[in-house]
Amino acid sequence: MLDVDRQPTSAVLAALPIFPLPNVVFLPGMVLPLNVFEPRYLELVDHVLDGGMHIGVPLLRLSAEGSDEIEDDDQLPVHDPDAALMTGVSPLRPRPAIESVFGVGQLIAHERLPDGRRFIRLEGLGRVRAVAELPPEGMAFRRLSVEPLPETEPGDLHALEVLKAQVERMAETFDADDRETVLSVLELEDPRLIVYAIASLIPNVELMRAVRRGRPLGGTMPHLRLLQRCLVRDTADERVDLLNARAAALIDVLGESGSFPITTLN
Repeated sequence: MLDVDRQPTSAVLAALPIFPLPNVVFLPGMVLPLNVFEPRYLELVDHVLDGGMHIGVPLLRLSAEGSDEIEDDDQLPVHDPDAALMTGVSPLRPRPAIESVFGVGQLIAHERLPDGRRFIRLEGLGRVRAVAELPPEGMAFRRLSVEPLPETEPGDLHALEVLKAQVERMAETFDADDRETVLSVLELEDPRLIVYAIASLIPNVELMRAVRRGRPLGGTMPHLRLLQRCLVRDTADERVDLLNARAAALIDVLGESGSFPITTLN
């Protein structure tokens, strides 16, 4: 966890409600807004409001036939309680496979809307690893027992400075407004959050470049694969090494393509 004082209690970790999503890797430090409308997740929100206030947000691991699939990767451990039943997501598979390592967040905002929906915000506190799936016990949403994972400080400060320099080089390819947004990630006080922020930034640049040039995005959800690989890495130094390699390759491509400036960073 980023802050051990905010770590969920052992009781919460023993039965953590989860909100699996197909297109989000919930990173530590991230604030995630969610529009909740499915009955099972409305029940989940009521459950966490009654106690705990914590929700896990794992990335769905879809089948090889799924268009939003994260391709099989030995570095990405999977939690699949129904693997013996069938593959993929279907009405017969109530517990689709999820990435084994995922972010856990604390509910920091909750609004009941007139049509019955809920609008909530989660603040990413850290990472957890799935240990076991719990029986439903009359609940429509899923719960897992999980173990918290440590968030170490970067030890190789030279490698971190190289990564920050890579971001500064990328920023030169943006117009003035977006350049300021890019460079703002380097002003965060916590170096662990700087690394996660850069992890979010790099695939955004890759996706925007691909869209601007009308080219394929390099497979299905490549940005999710990078973010999940960062989440799985045990240490900040391992994340920095992964991101340095990805950033260097991106800068080479940007330099060779002449596609400057890149605009509209979301």
